[in-house]
Amino acid sequence: MSTDHLLPAETATLDPTLDRQLIADIRAAGENEDAALSENTLRSYRTGWAQYAAWCRARYLEPLAPNAEQIATFLSSLVPSSDREAKRKISTIKLRLAAIKHHLRNAGVTLDWKHPAIRNQMKGLARRNPGLVRQDPVQSLSLADLETMIRAIDLDLVGLRDRALILVGFAGAFRRSELARIEVEHVTAVPGGYEIWLGHTKTDDGDRDNVAVIAETGGVLCPVKAINAWMERAKIIEGPVFRGFTGRGALRPTAITAQTVRLVLKSRAEAAGLDTREVQKGGRLVTETVRWGGHSLRRGMATALSEATRGDVKAVQQAGRWKTPVRALRYVDGSRSAGRSASARVMGEG
Repeated sequence: MSTDHLLPAETATLDPTLDRQLIADIRAAGENEDAALSENTLRSYRTGWAQYAAWCRARYLEPLAPNAEQIATFLSSLVPSSDREAKRKISTIKLRLAAIKHHLRNAGVTLDWKHPAIRNQMKGLARRNPGLVRQDPVQSLSLADLETMIRAIDLDLVGLRDRALILVGFAGAFRRSELARIEVEHVTAVPGGYEIWLGHTKTDDGDRDNVAVIAETGGVLCPVKAINAWMERAKIIEGPVFRGFTGRGALRPTAITAQTVRLVLKSRAEAAGLDTREVQKGGRLVTETVRWGGHSLRRGMATALSEATRGDVKAVQQAGRWKTPVRALRYVDGSRSAGRSASARVMGEG
């Protein structure tokens, strides 16, 4: 069969428009992959990769090398053996490892992430540095402390925002990132309260069923009245519900950050005299600084609901939108209280 009609391979040319389209498709695929991760996660990955890359360059190593021993050595360097007061937690080291995984996988680098060098390094760090493993959770916000905090807030414009932020965050068991992202268009009136669509969250892909409901409870702790008062005074009719302020006190058009939620709660707790507490340690009364954070709202609602329902884990799981009962229980303070321990139930006086 004659092949005279076929062009030699070296004479074949590609349509340049196809190349441009392929580049555009690759870029779009990358943007979609990044969109699957939260901004906080991406920020953490960027920070972790930059730290690893700088560590490699200082030692004339290639960051993209599929070298498990190299990565294990970097992880070890995060907690110098001579630094007994090291503040890094195992969770932070795991984030650094996740950042390296993310960037190497995106670069098409294949590596066995269960390699003994990496696995044993993580186990060894935890065993040799037990103080790194346990990190005390933030203080959960009890109903009594919530009321104390709310009553101490002056109801100027900033105060109205902070009151609404705290009450809505508690009532909906919101993550701080979810609170920061709420927009007017996400809030829908339903009988007896509001339904708030959460969009894309840490554990949900953003379907329309991903919602939290807050009720009009009446009284000083009513989240619905609080958010109505804030939006009415601030004249917010579209866009972000919770917004920041300029240095001169003017309202910004942009949403607050997740970090703002933590700072607001911390400052309002301090203003209400809730920043310290007295506890018994070693047979004496000592004053401790209370660790408040954005999760204090979520932990507080989980604990309060568990107490109100006599330990109904399903109710807690549904309210906080946790995937499993085990995850929900991690947020319930009472599940680890001394009063519910085996020793109290078995050895306590009748």
